[in-house]
Order: sequence, then C-alpha cells, then structure tokens
Amino acid sequence: MTLDWLKNIDPDTLAKFAALEVKRDDDWFLKESIEIIMVMPDSTQVYKFWRANLDCLNEDLLTILEQWAKKNLTSSRSKKACALAKELIFFSDYVQEFPLGSIAINKELAIKGYQLALTVLTFKKFPQDWARIQNGLGIAYQNRIRGERADNLETAITCYQEALKVCTFEAFPQQWAMTKMNLGTAYGERIRGERTDNLENAITCFQEALKVYTFTAFPEAWASNQMNLGNAYRKRIRGERADNLENAITYYQEALKVRTFDAFPQDWAMTQINLGNVYSDRIRGERADNLETAIVCYQEALKVYTFDALPQNWAMTQGNLAVALGSRASLTNNAQDLDQAIELYGQALTVSAPGSYYFISQQYRLGHTLARRYETSKNPDDLQKSIAAYQIALDYLSPEHYNRQQYWQAIPATQAILGSRLVRDGNWQEGLKLLINSLNQLKTGDNSLVYANALYQTGYAYELLSDQENARLYYRDALRLYEHLQDLAGIATSRESLGNVFVSQGHLEKGMSELAQARDIYQQLGKTEAAEKVDNTYQSVQQVWEQVKSEVLE
Repeated sequence: MTLDWLKNIDPDTLAKFAALEVKRDDDWFLKESIEIIMVMPDSTQVYKFWRANLDCLNEDLLTILEQWAKKNLTSSRSKKACALAKELIFFSDYVQEFPLGSIAINKELAIKGYQLALTVLTFKKFPQDWARIQNGLGIAYQNRIRGERADNLETAITCYQEALKVCTFEAFPQQWAMTKMNLGTAYGERIRGERTDNLENAITCFQEALKVYTFTAFPEAWASNQMNLGNAYRKRIRGERADNLENAITYYQEALKVRTFDAFPQDWAMTQINLGNVYSDRIRGERADNLETAIVCYQEALKVYTFDALPQNWAMTQGNLAVALGSRASLTNNAQDLDQAIELYGQALTVSAPGSYYFISQQYRLGHTLARRYETSKNPDDLQKSIAAYQIALDYLSPEHYNRQQYWQAIPATQAILGSRLVRDGNWQEGLKLLINSLNQLKTGDNSLVYANALYQTGYAYELLSDQENARLYYRDALRLYEHLQDLAGIATSRESLGNVFVSQGHLEKGMSELAQARDIYQQLGKTEAAEKVDNTYQSVQQVWEQVKSEVLE
C-alpha cells in the first residue's frame, strides 16, 4: 500500500504530526529506575540510565515521587509495598551520590525517598531497614545544599543518633562503627552549640569507631578514620595548639600506610593536601622547614590532581600551594614566590566556578597577595588588580557558601580590606566610607583581630586625608585592641603610626616615646628593616627636640 494520501496533507499539519512523540506516563522515569535497581542492585546500570535521561532528574520528580508513593507504598502489611520501599532506599542511596545534574535536586530526591520509605519501613516492624534509612538521611542532610546549614546539621546529628538505637556495638558492630564515624563528621561541622564541645564529641566518636575499624580487620575504614581524627585535631580548641597539630600530622601519616599512591591515588592525594595544610599551620619545628614540607605535599598531590583529570581538585591544590608560597615569601622576601603565587591563583580561578567557596576564597587571597606585591613594586597595576579581586570576592559573598555567622563576618572584613586598598589608591572618600561601614559591623562581631586591623586602616585613611586628630584616635583604639590580643606586630605598627601623628601635631616627646617602643618591638620580632626605619625617624625627631629645648633655655 502506498502513502499517496500523505500528499493531500498540507506541510504545516505534516510537520505537527512528525513532531509528535509517543506519550509516556509522568512516572515512567521513576518506575524504570526502580525496575533497574530491582534487577541490578548496584549503581552501575541505573547511573547509565540516568546519564542518558539527565533532564528527568529535575524538580518535578519530587512531586512524581510523592504521587508514586501514594499509589504503591500503601501499608507496612503489604509485601509488595515493603519490597518497593526497600528498593526506594537504594534509589535514595544512589541518587544522593550521583555526580551529574543538579546536586541540590539530587539531595532533595534522596531525602524525599528516604522519608517516603519510612512510612512503610517502621522502627517496630523493620528496625534494621529503619536504621539504614536514618543513616542515609543523616548523610543527605549533612551534605544538603538547600535550607539553613545549621538546621541541616542538627537534623543529620539527630538521624545518626536515631540509627544508633538499633545499630548497637553488641548487635551490629560494623554499622555501629560506620554510624559513629558519620556522627563524628557531623559534630566536626556543627555550627550550633559550643565549638569546643562539638570537636571533642567528634574526636570521641572517631576513637570509639576504632574499636571495630582496626588496621588489620578494616584497613580502608581505619585509614578513613585516621583522616577524620587528623581533621578534628587540626581544628581542636582544647589542649595545646602545638600538641594538637602534632597529633594531626601523626594521624595523616598513619592514613598513608593504607592510602598509598598505587592503591588509592585520589585518597593519597587528599591526604597529602591535608598534611600540607597542617604543616602550613605547624608551630613546632622551623617555620621555613614546615613550609617547605607543605609545598612538597601540595606538589605531590598535583601528580594525581591534574588539570585534565580532576580540574576542581587541581584548582583547590593550586590555591593551597599559592598560600604556602605566599607564607614563604613573608620569611624570605623572595619576590618570585609572590609572583608564582599570583600566577597560581590566576590559574585556579580559570576552573573554580564563579560564586563557589573556592572562587571567593581565591579572589580574596589573590587580592591580598597583589597588595603585598604592591608594597614593594609600587606598581599601580598591582593595586588596581588587588582592588578588583577584593571587589569580586565581596560581590559574590553569600550565605550559600558560608554559614550565616561566617558570612556576616566575611562581608565587613572584606569591606575593611577593600576600603584600605581604595585609600592607598587615592580613592580616599570611597575607601573611608567602606572602612567606617565595616567598623560598625565588626564592633559587635567576635573577630577582634579583623576589627583591630580595620581600626588601624581607618586611622591610616584619616592620616592620608590630613585629619590628624581622627587618625590619632583610631590608631589609639587599634593599639588598645592589639595589646589586648597580645599581637606584637599590630602593637608595633600602631605605635609607629601613632608616634608619627604625635610628631606631626607637635607633641615631639610623646611621639618619641611611641617610636622608641615600636622600634624595640620590631627588633624583638626580628624585623630589622622596620626597626631601622623607625630608629631613623626617632633620631631625626630627637635632634629637633634637642634643638627646641636648647632654644627654650637660651
């Protein structure tokens, strides 16, 4: 039979027929996913299916999932409903780990799936499944993107604690240890409560997990727990800071007994980065040696974290390496280290997603490093680029990437630095406005050092504007706060500036007193050039003072 009849249909209508697709039920994607999981209960096949239908993992699926559950998860007495609820656990497990599409939606789908499964798999009838869901929910809430970070972490902690009602050490030791580890990581990230207590709780959880996760029985889990302990001790507040950092180094080095380059290259690389971070912070040993070790660790990690294979990890490591090089430059005054650090930040920013945590941090650090180079180069281009980097960081700051407390501290801190750079660039009024605004916010915050720095920079701005009286007041306030914090570098800088202002106001004796104290502190800190500079000023003022006294006597 021919299709001559098609010739009688106008082209527009024919085009509409051609565009028609076979209509599928709204829940076809979900049903297909569940069926694949039932046949192949691992992530391989379902991930392949999801990659081919990525557009179906969307916001609408949350509603479809709920509608599907109303039809299929009818009662805990139904064998079919119970079986489907158990498959829904697998669905939730897999979707929250799925790396493609919208990660935020994937986490919401996992949470919804777990919650719907709980309507059938109750604590009384299915305690083990119920506990497994609680653990999965805890992980999903801990990694959740939507909602308040603090609320999500509280929910995660509650879920893990609920799971431990079933997963006891005696009945299910492996599940107990796994849940303890999860609970420990949640306490380590917790925002509410006392930070000190949260970290102690985290350490306790990790140490308890080692009762089961021994090196011999579970080497991989043991190594992961060593990493967790290293992270917790690096952040620990109780105890001596130096001791805590030494413990962190030991735990990371222990983890490397299992996490070798050949067996677990990515885990090995991440451990190298953590080692680099703690050596960058290390108090014991020579500062120069610690920084060299940190730099080597970051360079080692880059053997795995390459631009082509793992661009995001590569960018993160480039940023860490840049920080270490910047710190080394502070010790050696090696301009090449600053140049390389600036280049590394630039490379990392080509990969870091605009608005992400790393993007903001790298812009901020780039601005700081460019400003440091400007101090010696006096190249106005460096200052302009520094201001631009700080402005970008400020524009992108949002609670999405920082918890609320960090966010409200980060904004005025960045405003203060940007304001000081604008003042140095000659934009005095705009810079001073930012500085004053930052002071109003920092005054009620808990970052006293940032507040002290902002006070000092405000004094400097007034000094440039030839408002010596306001400059003196802000320098004095900064000095008081630096003394309270026992920050010798801040004390020396404030006394030097305060001394210069006193001299300019004609208070020569007061100025000499401040300058002499600044000189002595610089010498104590080993800052020879700064001490000599202040001493030269002191000698000049002393000559004038002697001349004034002699004229009075005559």
